[in-house]
Amino acid sequence: MARVLGAPVALGLWSLCWSLAIATPLPPTSAHGNVAEGETKPDPDVTERCSDGWSFDATTLDDNGTMLFFKGEFVWKSHKWDRELISERWKNFPSPVDAAFRQGHNSVFLIKGTQVYVFLTKGGYTLVSGYPKRLEKEVGTPHGIILDSVDAAFICPGSSRLHIMAGRRLWWLDLKSGAQATWTELPWPHEKVDGALCMEKSLGPNSCSANGPGLYLIHGPNLYCYSDVEKLNAAKALPQPQNVTSLLGCTH
Repeated sequence: MARVLGAPVALGLWSLCWSLAIATPLPPTSAHGNVAEGETKPDPDVTERCSDGWSFDATTLDDNGTMLFFKGEFVWKSHKWDRELISERWKNFPSPVDAAFRQGHNSVFLIKGTQVYVFLTKGGYTLVSGYPKRLEKEVGTPHGIILDSVDAAFICPGSSRLHIMAGRRLWWLDLKSGAQATWTELPWPHEKVDGALCMEKSLGPNSCSANGPGLYLIHGPNLYCYSDVEKLNAAKALPQPQNVTSLLGCTH
């Protein structure tokens, strides 16, 4: 049979429980039990994109001139800085992306290993029939060299000159020549890059030149700025890098 506690004992236990509750209060929560009232829950997309040392696999522009940053299985778009799966936008492409570039406003090229995929931008990204192709079947190869992979590529607006970077080497070729293109090696001061953007519009305080156009090369968290390809070829040393987060909509 259970025994009934006397009034003094019950009162003592109640006092002990109250003391413990005051000593170890529960953390404040919102109505949903997650974040204190008045606080904003961090956006994990922003936290990752704007973290120190953040880097990505490739970058290019879409048909509207929006910057695209590829990392792993995701792509970030600079219009609203929303993130989506690469497989949702570029069907049949096996992420991650090694290099990417846009030709005109009609097509985007994605490169993975020795394979190149061409997507038409009109009406969504549609893989062109007959792709993927081996890179040399699309643009040829540099003389005496077999490329296993490409680090970055870009075409400046209004040009058919495709620039391809692999390790320490930089080439240009005329994309109109297709597989018969002649690859011409160019000097530059970089050992390696992860991505490249050639822009015709100003990026505000982050622009590479006073009148807007610029060439942006990215390696890890570092952003290197040139006013044009000629300035890149003439450079004997790397310019002072900016943080790549200056292009990523970050406030720090």
